[in-house]
This record gives sequence, C-alpha cells and structure tokens, in this order.
Amino acid sequence: MTHEKKLCPAIWFSGFFGLGAVMHLARSILRFPLVVNNYEVPIVLSVTLAVVLGAISLALLYVGCRKPCCKKEEKEGSCG
Repeated sequence: MTHEKKLCPAIWFSGFFGLGAVMHLARSILRFPLVVNNYEVPIVLSVTLAVVLGAISLALLYVGCRKPCCKKEEKEGSCG
C-alpha cells in the first residue's frame, strides 16, 4: 500500500491567516493610516491582530504538519 500525503486544509488556512498577520504587521511598522467611516483605526489594533493572526497561523501549520491528510479510501495510521 502506498501512503500518499497531500496538503491538509489546515495548511491552506494557515497561509491565509499568515498573510493577514503580515499585512497588519506591515501596517503597524509603516504607520499606514487607516480610516473607516471617518474613524481612524489605531495602530495598536493592527499590532494586536498581527499577533493573534500569527498565532492562529502557527497553530494551524502545526496541526497540518502534525497530522497529514491522506486519500479517503485509506484508513490507516494518522489518516483514519
């Protein structure tokens, strides 16, 4: 039996959360002003979101690497 690994959805979602973390980190470093409906969003919010999204991204990456996905027909090992 061959054990073919494929990317889990957790790894894909990790990338999306990581991209959001990088964008908020860049906004906080560059001090880019963000105005929503005449309200200026504070930089502290972007720093907080960068930390939270980065933590979620790392957690999903850990889960995706820890338990890889397999074909649905195969019910052995970590794929069951």
